[in-house]
Amino acid sequence: MDLPKTMVHALHDRAAQHEHRPALWTRRGRAYVPTSWFEYAQKVKAFALGLRSLGYGAGQPLGIISFNREEWHVADLAAMAMGGVPVGLYTTSALEQLEYILGHCEATVLVVENEKHLATGLALKARLPKLRHIIALDVPEGPLPEGVWRYSEVLARGTGVDDKPYWDSVNALQPEALCTLIYTSGTTGHPKGVMLSHHNIAWTSRQLIMAVEFGKQDGVILSYLPLSHIAEQVISLHSPLMLGVQVYFADSVEAMPGNLKDVRPTFFFGVPRVWEKFRAKAEEGLRSQPPLKRRIVSWARGVASEYHSRAQRHERIPVTLDAQYKLAQRLVFEPLKARIGMERVDFFATAAAPIAREVLEFFASIDIFIHEVWGMTEVSGPGTVNTQEATHLGTVGRAMIGVEVRIAEDGEILVKGGNVCMGYYKNPEATAELLEGGWLHSGDVGQLDGEGYLHITGRKKEIIVTSGGKKTAPGNIEELLKSLPAVGNAVVVGERRNFLVALLALDVEKVRALAKEKGWPEDVGTLARDARLRQLLQEKLDRDINPKLSRFETIKRFAVLEQELSVDAGDLTPTLKVRRKAVEQKHAALIESLYAELGAAHTG
Repeated sequence: MDLPKTMVHALHDRAAQHEHRPALWTRRGRAYVPTSWFEYAQKVKAFALGLRSLGYGAGQPLGIISFNREEWHVADLAAMAMGGVPVGLYTTSALEQLEYILGHCEATVLVVENEKHLATGLALKARLPKLRHIIALDVPEGPLPEGVWRYSEVLARGTGVDDKPYWDSVNALQPEALCTLIYTSGTTGHPKGVMLSHHNIAWTSRQLIMAVEFGKQDGVILSYLPLSHIAEQVISLHSPLMLGVQVYFADSVEAMPGNLKDVRPTFFFGVPRVWEKFRAKAEEGLRSQPPLKRRIVSWARGVASEYHSRAQRHERIPVTLDAQYKLAQRLVFEPLKARIGMERVDFFATAAAPIAREVLEFFASIDIFIHEVWGMTEVSGPGTVNTQEATHLGTVGRAMIGVEVRIAEDGEILVKGGNVCMGYYKNPEATAELLEGGWLHSGDVGQLDGEGYLHITGRKKEIIVTSGGKKTAPGNIEELLKSLPAVGNAVVVGERRNFLVALLALDVEKVRALAKEKGWPEDVGTLARDARLRQLLQEKLDRDINPKLSRFETIKRFAVLEQELSVDAGDLTPTLKVRRKAVEQKHAALIESLYAELGAAHTG
């Protein structure tokens, strides 16, 4: 597959090749309505020329605050086409966070989705002198404040005018130039602006396509995770430009499970939290089946587990097992996948945060084999992948073709390749630290096994050092704790302490399932205070979790939080990673009480 000069060039190549085939699908009422490749390219050109008429040009950042939709793609590519720099912003970000990012990159134009975000945009415009124009996608008819334009008006300004400036700008784009800024979600401190070049984006998209084969000519993707995150951009914006894959936009993250049934994609990517929620619903559904059906499903799950276990070890599949697997597919798995809209999916994937092995094993047992991928914004998304041909459950796969991975003496994962970013925007010190010695220093700690598969063991900066000098990666312990009944998230604490404690946050769906089974309260806050739950968790902790840990890693005490961790409460990043310091600060008194109760009774 040839590497396009930029993704704008890829768009026009695709439009010339596919012309009137559908490219993007948008919900209009009850039905999805297509935009063809030709229309897609024309809208990008018109919007780019409309931006130019407002004084937008090379080197200028353009912010986008919106849920996934056609206009997001158009604005992103139009900014690139004019030599500008798109900057995706999370719709859940606080005003102060948005002010920092837009002020830091000195954005001149901001695209907003609706009235709510327009109000935010106007507040930002009043604070940021360089922010000159706001372009609103969905706002009521009527006069708009000065400097605010409707999306349709900007398109109209760029329609039917001389398009030579557009093509001059596109032809002047260079692969090594800055293409986009992705601001890290910032689990600690201010987010950094990761600079990705046109080459970074094009090269990574091509390598990912070659590795996971998610894009057939008739491929279909459902876009629902935040487009301000590099993973969703590579999967649902850039890679489809190279393959002609059709992209459907979900109504919302919450509506995604229902949208799946309408779209029936051929590729599905979910962050671990998405898979955990799917699992909770699936287990609840399986428990509600009549006894005979449960026995059939149990048999089928055993067959699938054995089949996939042998397949990933490249062992010969016995004829009887193969026959049983095909029967299980027909009787159980195909109807199950059809019910949730996943019967056409060729490749299931997960990344962005650790996922428990037991979650992967559960899905493998219902014939949904999830391939774990590792990467980060600084490597344009993916770095290592588990492929159809080479996959090991519990690892994050092997380095993509063209990517080198090695482990430093202190265990840090180092990376080289065409996916490695240009550095951090306006931050030469952090860039020098990131790219020291010609290798990208990921900040993740891991190991490479004898077959080249990467095992992630934690984050370098999150390693807990107890008062006794023992070191542990809390992420691994937290994944074990998330297997406890009703627990959705866990935060392990113990830096410079003499033992470890944990904060356990319940999950609404898991609580509902446990409550039905036990006859307990279904309200999260009520159940969090219930002594029966505490006793059950303690028993499971003592029996199933602590025996798997070194003595100093065992959880000596825990507290159950009365509310779920959430993005809105500031507990999670927009990509659903725990903001460890924020959670610890919020619950500092509770943490101190855990240590006060046990005091000097334990040593680390």
